[in-house]
Amino acid sequence: MNNIISFPLDSLLKGDLKGVKGDLKKPFDKAWKDYETKITKIEKEKKEHAKLHGMIRTEISGAEIAEEMEKERRLFQLQMCEYLLKVNEIKIKKGVDLLQNLIKYFHAQCNFFQDGLKAVESLKPSIETLSTDLHTIKQAQDEERRQLIQLRDILKSALQVEQKEDSQLRQSTAYSLHQPQGNKEHGTERNGNLYKKSDGIRKVWQKRKCSVKNGFLTISHGTANRPPAKLNLLTCQVKTNPEEKKCFDLISHDRTYHFQAEDEQECQIWMSVLQNSKEEALNNAFKGDDNTGENNIVQELTKEIISEVQRMTGNDVCCDCGAPDPTWLST
Repeated sequence: MNNIISFPLDSLLKGDLKGVKGDLKKPFDKAWKDYETKITKIEKEKKEHAKLHGMIRTEISGAEIAEEMEKERRLFQLQMCEYLLKVNEIKIKKGVDLLQNLIKYFHAQCNFFQDGLKAVESLKPSIETLSTDLHTIKQAQDEERRQLIQLRDILKSALQVEQKEDSQLRQSTAYSLHQPQGNKEHGTERNGNLYKKSDGIRKVWQKRKCSVKNGFLTISHGTANRPPAKLNLLTCQVKTNPEEKKCFDLISHDRTYHFQAEDEQECQIWMSVLQNSKEEALNNAFKGDDNTGENNIVQELTKEIISEVQRMTGNDVCCDCGAPDPTWLST
């Protein structure tokens, strides 16, 4: 655009056209002025010469001064030709050359867009392939997002269940002196089978042999080589399950056990036995029963509490005198 149209047009406007009304016409005007001055001078000389000879001439013919004006006439004609040639050149630049430059610009634009069209046509197969690949990638990303959303919902549900269980556990850990009372007809001891919910991700019900005796609940494992779990009922709380009538929970100090009986009646019997055995152990503790061995769960619990207190930071020395290994405390 600049080389074909802008530069030639700018040169014409600021150069050639500007000179038409200025310096370009000065040589022509000077030659015309010199020509007229010479004619006037010759006519004046002719008239004075005639007057000296007693004649009066009002006009001088061109033939009389033609020979003497030969040089000035040819110089004037030369300057006129130069001027007309320059004017003709400017007309060509204003008309034909400008239009030809416009035609060149048109052809240049045509070639540019044709080359662009060829480039686009050559890229068309690649664009189609890329479009197909992008569609496949988009589908894969959508599927991945769907799976992540599904996994997120599963994790949210699992966390909500765990939070609900933790909330129930926190609400149930507060000790109350007035514990739920069991049916005394069912006694304080019982042996049988219960279904215990596993702690894994699948949460399946597993059949376990259980026994209640002397304030302890013993739960056998699925494999015979593992010793049974033994829970001190004084540190546990029995709680009904409002959603399942034949299920109940046993909340210890560190976890919650979920049990299921064969039916609702069997569930009530187990809960009564657990509560009765716990109440019996508590009454024995208040009576100051000094029985030793496995049956004395109060002494065992007391030893565990004292041991835990002694292991606390700072309890290895007396807080008053600084003596090591203190053996008593005052509250």
